[in-house]
Amino acid sequence: MLNAKPATTRASEDELIRVLNTALVSTRAQAQRDFSQELLELMKEPGFKAMLQAVRWLSEQQSCPEPQAAEMLIQTFRKADGLWRDYLFQEGVDRIQS
Repeated sequence: MLNAKPATTRASEDELIRVLNTALVSTRAQAQRDFSQELLELMKEPGFKAMLQAVRWLSEQQSCPEPQAAEMLIQTFRKADGLWRDYLFQEGVDRIQS
């Protein structure tokens, strides 16, 4: 038989599953991150300082406490980010389907 496939045993499939899962995990693993250092660096960025100014401005405009203004700003940003993410995902799905 020229087109015969080699017999696959359950043991070899189990081993292949283990190899694949190990590869998935190992390629995702990153070097240990220093989250506190990254946050400190982020807070020095001009974009972060602009967000602080936006919180103060929103607090004044809405006559609300700064923590409430910060939550409003973050909720609006997350909603906009989520809408764009979903829209771009759908665009990709539509292109694949057409």
